[in-house]
Amino acid sequence: MGAQAIRFRERLTPSAVSMGRLCKWLAGGFGAVLVAGGAAAQTGTTYDDGPTLANRLLAGVVRVQAQEHGFGLIVGADRSFLYIATARHVIGESSKVAIAGCDKAMPNDLSADRVAGFDLDSDDLALLRARRPENFEIRTRMLAPAEKVAISDAAWLLGRDDACAVLPRTGAVAATPTERALWRVDMPGVLGGSSGAPVSTGRGIIGITTDSDNANITVIDVAFIARRVRAGATPFDLVDANNTPPADPQAAEQDLAEMLNRYLFELRDAQMVLRQPTVRRDYFAKTVTEYNAAAERFRDSMNKYDGTLRRHWEPEVAQQWTALRDRLWAAHQNFLFVNENARSIVETERVPTVVRDRMEALDPELAEIQSAIAQFLRSVSQRRIVDANTTQ
Repeated sequence: MGAQAIRFRERLTPSAVSMGRLCKWLAGGFGAVLVAGGAAAQTGTTYDDGPTLANRLLAGVVRVQAQEHGFGLIVGADRSFLYIATARHVIGESSKVAIAGCDKAMPNDLSADRVAGFDLDSDDLALLRARRPENFEIRTRMLAPAEKVAISDAAWLLGRDDACAVLPRTGAVAATPTERALWRVDMPGVLGGSSGAPVSTGRGIIGITTDSDNANITVIDVAFIARRVRAGATPFDLVDANNTPPADPQAAEQDLAEMLNRYLFELRDAQMVLRQPTVRRDYFAKTVTEYNAAAERFRDSMNKYDGTLRRHWEPEVAQQWTALRDRLWAAHQNFLFVNENARSIVETERVPTVVRDRMEALDPELAEIQSAIAQFLRSVSQRRIVDANTTQ
């Protein structure tokens, strides 16, 4: 099996926001070893900023066309149907309701029916039922835990004027739910066209819009929606989005610890593989793939927490992080060097002596990096928030 030419991505400096992948190579019919960037896996905590999270949550939003144009939130599903919460005044007295998914995997020409017996005069809430498209899976990690949402937290509107998009203008939580389960969010200039659209903070969705003017929007609490939906024996499948915003010091503690431990493991694993005289091409491919995934996460974290570390830790902790990431970048250059020999490794399943020697020479530096990581994580775990520096 012949190997095609190896191509490198642009080599960047340690201070750059992004970092080149270890390599992108093709080995005949074996295929490409390439890792795409993106958020953390759905099974774990994510550490997205508010706009990034809001754009991800759009997958659970639909456009609704009935008496008025508005939006809805997919709250549950069974084998046959999707269930969508929206503002009741959007439906009005209309007997025909059309919905279109913001998720491209969902058709944009579905019809929906009002769930009979759900409407109450006491709230502006309706529940729709639409045929579930074949193989369509709803997003369930969507919600903000109410106890983690505070006054003045930034908020984003997920849809306005028939556009499946996050409103560029940022709002702020102005009041937590009243006895009528209504939030108030300050968001000047929204006006109409957003009824039924979810509102998200950096923790997830807090509810759906029922009213708006030129100063603020009123939002029906998602916990209230959940109780109403479940009271009718209808599925409500949404759960905690499990997102910790980067401005939260907990994000720095958790994300940096997970990232550094994983990256150190992949550095060591790749070094061990490349110190052997022979390596099967499939195992080499696996090593490159897993290293790339760890390197991508390192790239995404390089500058992400600079401000958080400066605000919530003593100055030396941010200095430790700067020095550590520079050392990790320097170690990474040794694996970029492997690209020059990747074709030979793929074709012969042998590791050239020049690569083995370089990997062996890396031993002392990786041992020092391991020690530096342990010291940095100890410092991070001993965070002492200075009162003057607690502004988010």
